[in-house]
Amino acid sequence: MQTHAQRPGFSLIEALVVLAIGGMALAIIFSIGIKAGDTGFSLGRRAMTAADLDVSVSDVRVLIKSIAMRPPETFNAEIDRPITGAPERLEADVVMERATQCAPQGWTGRMVLTVRTEGGQGVLTCEAGGEPVTLIATSDPKARLSYSRDGVTWSTAYASETRGAATSDGQMRSTRLFVRFRGGAVDVLDAAGSGRPESWIRFDDPL
Repeated sequence: MQTHAQRPGFSLIEALVVLAIGGMALAIIFSIGIKAGDTGFSLGRRAMTAADLDVSVSDVRVLIKSIAMRPPETFNAEIDRPITGAPERLEADVVMERATQCAPQGWTGRMVLTVRTEGGQGVLTCEAGGEPVTLIATSDPKARLSYSRDGVTWSTAYASETRGAATSDGQMRSTRLFVRFRGGAVDVLDAAGSGRPESWIRFDDPL
């Protein structure tokens, strides 16, 4: 009686089991890959948002430092426009230390910082001879600007001094303006001063 040797190989059931195990392994791998990709994209978006905020905060500091702070003795009401500040608006002439999102380097003229509520957020915008540019959006709809002459006592309003008498020794009085934007986790503070004559000097100034 002749016998037949069994041929090596998988049975149908064994092949189906192998395919099922392989499919589950691939599903797990793809699932992990998708989650890892989502996590990577999320971290990337957060990093870009943080970088954008750093740039905007730096620009706001430059805008504040670039305000043309004239000594009161040199203020000419027929030529110069005073600096005015309120919780939701700051207007001032600026000579930009460097280019920003809001304005190029150098003499810019009138610059307006505005705080408004939009979509439940406090939004800080800047306008200097063009369309308003959004600088910072915070989670706080009550974000506001505040002002100080000495960095200690703060107020919700500011008005620059007009021409006044010089000091007893004939010297001009130095003047400073601290500006603070606060809303949610964002707190930006910097100061402008008359110690930068290049931002306000005119040939007719009585120096």
